[in-house]
Amino acid sequence: MRNNFNTELRELGCSMLEMAAAAEDAIDMVAASLSMEDGGSVEEALALTKKMDQMERDIENRCFQLLLTQQPVASDMRTISAALKMVTDLQRIGVQCANIAEMSLLLSKQGKTIQVGDIRLMSQKAGAMVKQAISAYVNQEKDAAQRVVDLDEDVDQLFQSVKSQLVEIIAGSKQNADQAVDYIIIAKYLERIADHAVNIAQWAIYCVTGQVPVTN
Repeated sequence: MRNNFNTELRELGCSMLEMAAAAEDAIDMVAASLSMEDGGSVEEALALTKKMDQMERDIENRCFQLLLTQQPVASDMRTISAALKMVTDLQRIGVQCANIAEMSLLLSKQGKTIQVGDIRLMSQKAGAMVKQAISAYVNQEKDAAQRVVDLDEDVDQLFQSVKSQLVEIIAGSKQNADQAVDYIIIAKYLERIADHAVNIAQWAIYCVTGQVPVTN
């Protein structure tokens, strides 16, 4: 019985890693669409975020089945309850990626007139944080999870840099002001994605320590 339960917990971890990889891919796709006229990347990202909605439902069902049909001990309860919290953050990351994709599509139709390099860097860091946070959960690595929490400051600093660049554009060019505002909103979405990665990392720490995290 216990061996079967451990197998199901490993399968839960694999499902979480798969959803995290999908989130990272979606983040990368929407970031690429911002720096080039690539409607294909936008459509792929939107399709992937819909797939993530189904992944969320499948993982939730798996967690509830484990709770209802098995006899989890305290550490198992933490693993399963954390997964339920994390999958919500992953789904919200998908929603934010979809929002960015739709804004990118609109910007492409308008004709992009500005580029902000730090937005791509923000997306890369946020995507890596998501993947590393889930990996820390699966491998029960408290220190790895804490490193994700610490990385949030880097993304916050990049957001401030991006915002400053875009505020200068708004002040100096009425023609580009509307697009600059759109890019500020996109950068804020990316900052929120990093915040969700921090939430995931904090729940990974909870799995190891039993200390309930303070989420964003």
